Amino acid sequence: VGHNALDFDLPFIYKRSIVHSVKPSLQLSFEKFQISPIFDTMRVWDQWSTPATGLDQLARILGLESSKQGIDGSQVYDYYLAGRTDEIYSYCKRDVELTRAIHRRLVFAAEGETP
Repeated sequence: VGHNALDFDLPFIYKRSIVHSVKPSLQLSFEKFQISPIFDTMRVWDQWSTPATGLDQLARILGLESSKQGIDGSQVYDYYLAGRTDEIYSYCKRDVELTRAIHRRLVFAAEGETP
């Protein structure tokens, strides 16, 4: 489960695997219109149309708290260079928790239920 995982996260990780000569342990399909084994909350919400809805915007639409509290993804490298790893950790944790909450909403899972 990820937000924009099909168009950003997974292709980025795959390319970095090639750069570093690390063979992926699993070959994934980046095919459109799938929700298994990869569930992309952005694509499911948008029904694979464009423009795409960002994580922060979707959080506001669904009445959820934003994960962007003082830092966003574009700042992670600068924070890393400055040694602000605790703040990167907290930001990433909030992003994961928010994506999980959005996933639960999209699959109509009850609070605490594992979808």
